[in-house]
Amino acid sequence: MSHEPSAAIAPPRESWKVIALLVAWGSFAAWCVSGIPPSVDLPAHAAQMQTLAALVRGDAAVSAFYEAHLPLGYGLPIWLFLPVTLLTNGAFAARLAAWTGLMLFPLSHLALARVLRRPEWTVVFGLPLAFNISYWYGFLPSFFSLPLALFSLALYLHALRSSGRVGGTMVGLALLSTATMLSHLVAFGALGVGMAALALTSTPRRRAAGLAAAGLALPLGLCAARIVALMSRALAPGNAAPTDYGWGSHFNWLLRNYRPEGVLAVAAPLLITLVFVAAYVRARREESRAPWVLFLALGALFLLTPKALSGAWLIHVRLPVLAGVVALVLVDPSRIARPVRILLLLVVVASLAETARFHWRFKQEVAGLETLVASPPPTGVHGYVSLVGNRSRESRLVYLEHLGQWWTATQGGVGHHFFADGDHLPVRFHPGVSLPQWMDGSSAEQLAPFTALLVYGEGPLPGTLVGFTETGRAGPWHRLERR
Repeated sequence: MSHEPSAAIAPPRESWKVIALLVAWGSFAAWCVSGIPPSVDLPAHAAQMQTLAALVRGDAAVSAFYEAHLPLGYGLPIWLFLPVTLLTNGAFAARLAAWTGLMLFPLSHLALARVLRRPEWTVVFGLPLAFNISYWYGFLPSFFSLPLALFSLALYLHALRSSGRVGGTMVGLALLSTATMLSHLVAFGALGVGMAALALTSTPRRRAAGLAAAGLALPLGLCAARIVALMSRALAPGNAAPTDYGWGSHFNWLLRNYRPEGVLAVAAPLLITLVFVAAYVRARREESRAPWVLFLALGALFLLTPKALSGAWLIHVRLPVLAGVVALVLVDPSRIARPVRILLLLVVVASLAETARFHWRFKQEVAGLETLVASPPPTGVHGYVSLVGNRSRESRLVYLEHLGQWWTATQGGVGHHFFADGDHLPVRFHPGVSLPQWMDGSSAEQLAPFTALLVYGEGPLPGTLVGFTETGRAGPWHRLERR
């Protein structure tokens, strides 16, 4: 069965409306990532960026602890934004990368809409999906890779629908799929599953399979050994990071953990997805089958993917956003009753308002951090201690886990707790070298390597910090230096 839509003529483009929407969205996204955004791992990735820049410059103090790598299957944004880091710092580069990710979501949705001949303005329905778990958890490589996978799927669909030569399209597909793989293997796996599903249900099947193979050959060749190593580790007995399917978490993790971030952060995309799916089911005989096949494949992948695999955590909850975006191109929105479309637009606005409110509340909660990271730490190793745990007020997500790494990201020097003990990051410890990671100030031995600390928490400082003197204070934040 052909994947061509029933309409022979694409809907007219209203470019000025899309440009206005993207400008407004870009401004909103810039405010969200400014200052200290609620994005758990973002400051750690920012510290990775700044430390990588220091290694490139040949900083002797940093080089004594860390070394640089070019990993396959993870971390492309850290290398991609290295020139920005060298010109500014890791903090700015990480915020810019997060902003770029937020912009890529509606742009990749727009690419799919154009290929499937949907009205361009419908990208507004997908805006809440940009604030997905990869954003809230600050999984920067994952967050970056998801829209790259959607762009790749759009190019593959374009190649399937083209009757002439598609050499240029396939070069673009190969490059985009490689960028997806270099950003994060999970998104690349989803891309492969989506392309395979489309190839198996397209006619002529041989041509579709050949195009898919050509588009995936380069990244598969590059990462094949890495995939084998990860799967071997996942299946090895006694693995320190065992595979955990987490059946229940496929259904309740998002609902349980999205609280102050906003009920609509989950409810809005679910509602909109259900409406589009229902509209497609009613009109399935008149609509293209391609997006439906893709939606089912990505949905099935979400259900089959474990919660943890080979050391990677929360894999499955990163995938629904892909199926969510595809759901929004299942049908032309004109098939949905006008009152329902208006209701969905109001839900989108309400969801984004809730997202803005949470950003504002969080920035108020951690106010003072920017003041203290504006000045560099003294020579030596600097660290971060939270006296109130790693969870923000009323949230189940660990937003306080890496906040102190904004100091390293902004000023450089020898920092800690930015995943340098992992074998998949661009910046890693030298073999045999390590520093304490998460610290709560309960042990003087834990604090021994540090000459300066950022401490978060109201009230008196614990006795374990008696060897430090306070040199700065802003809100609940303390800057301490060793006596």
